[in-house]
Amino acid sequence: MSTRRNFLKHSILAGGAVGLTGVAGFGPHAHANADALALALAHGILAEGHAPRARAPRRLRILLLGGTGFIGPHLVKRIVDRGHELTLFNRGRSEPGMYEELFPALETRVGDRNDDLESLETGEWDAVIDNSGYTPEQVGATARLLAGRVGHYLFTSTRGVYAGFTREVMDEDAPLGIAGVPDTEWTGYGPLKALAEREVQAAFPEGTGIVRPPIITGPGDNTDRFTFWYDRVDQGGEVLAPGDPSDPIQYVDVRDLADFVVHMAEEGIRGIFNVEAPAAPLSTAEFLYGLRATTGNPVQFTWVPWDFLGEHGIRGGSEVAAWRAPVGENLNYGRVDNRRAIAAGMTFRPLAVTSMDTMAWFRERVASGGPGLRSGYSAEREAEVLAAWRGR
Repeated sequence: MSTRRNFLKHSILAGGAVGLTGVAGFGPHAHANADALALALAHGILAEGHAPRARAPRRLRILLLGGTGFIGPHLVKRIVDRGHELTLFNRGRSEPGMYEELFPALETRVGDRNDDLESLETGEWDAVIDNSGYTPEQVGATARLLAGRVGHYLFTSTRGVYAGFTREVMDEDAPLGIAGVPDTEWTGYGPLKALAEREVQAAFPEGTGIVRPPIITGPGDNTDRFTFWYDRVDQGGEVLAPGDPSDPIQYVDVRDLADFVVHMAEEGIRGIFNVEAPAAPLSTAEFLYGLRATTGNPVQFTWVPWDFLGEHGIRGGSEVAAWRAPVGENLNYGRVDNRRAIAAGMTFRPLAVTSMDTMAWFRERVASGGPGLRSGYSAEREAEVLAAWRGR
């Protein structure tokens, strides 16, 4: 851990991210807590190679429900960089002493979304960012408790709320839940998030902002669904490319998501937004060749149709991380319309930046004794299917 902290500390200093004296939440402790900030980077807050962005013109009081995990630390970094006053609400047991070490000058309230909201019974904020609500019961209880004391409720949902990708390109007005099933019987991650959205809208009818991200990627990702592809292409050689080169693919860099959510808080933006990247449609061929451009190793892509992959036990969304087979004649199956978010000010990093930053983080994770890839198929499995395809 000492070696890891030293590496990360130098990364912060090189990126200019330690110059936080006077920023809300750190104040005079900023330089004294370089080691704590290095630990913060270990949890996903990575220096971006440049000084912090301009401070917001108006300082907000922001309550963040969920500051750990994957998205949370990036939100914390963005909120602090912009100079806002931040209050964290968490269970206090993600890691022993994590918040005391990471954010010694931030206000932290301890509780549980399921059965202990007592610490949130007092206080007023300009905005709350709900990054940890999964069920309508959790989200409804929190939203009702905060109603009247928070001006703007921002909820992180998912594009999994949609009942089915029945349109050529899905927009925010597409049907939600489970097609043909009463909402009282909805189950599963996406449909429950759809019900949670309703709870927020009921408690904050005039002050709700909802984002519906696809698979989230970037430094700190704990699923490795896209990291698998960054790493596989970086290794070079013959790469099994699933499906058809024209299949659509979407993702969002966790830092772009965090930037947009904080932008919504600052500008008071209401409404529902699909937050898929990139700005223009992207095919899987463009995605993979884009990754190839970031590596110096020879790479050859062999495209294998979905039906052949299925016959050999490889299916989209499970072994083929990050994308699925189109359905029927809908060549844009799985593509979601992001124009509303772009019009509201969302911007996206280039794929090359996302992949290279994520790979740098992933290599450091492995070098520090962390886990290897937690998604995708093995090299042996890939070679087996490629051999079967050549010998068909």
